[in-house]
Amino acid sequence: KAGACLIQEGEALRITPVKAIGTQPFWAAQVEGRCVTYSTPEDQKGTRIWTRFNPGPDGGVWVGTFDGQPFKLITRLRPNCSDGMSDRSYPMEAILTVRGVVRWVCASPN
Repeated sequence: KAGACLIQEGEALRITPVKAIGTQPFWAAQVEGRCVTYSTPEDQKGTRIWTRFNPGPDGGVWVGTFDGQPFKLITRLRPNCSDGMSDRSYPMEAILTVRGVVRWVCASPN
């Protein structure tokens, strides 16, 4: 039986788990189905955000609410995405909007 995060409107979601990591300020968004766990240095354990998932042509969009404000995570393919702080390259980029701030970062399947 699939967990609640993997069900949306009675349908099983087949979404590859994704992790987006931001630098300065350091934060992370871990995707599991329609749930996104958003963590920051002040909340290292993270807060689970229930979202509505919409697939995109080469990624997806997760929309929900965090601290009473819109929360949106978009992922899409972008080979050789660089975080600007390491030599590592990632296969995806993520655009996170939280508390009215938009951040562009790299992401990878987890």
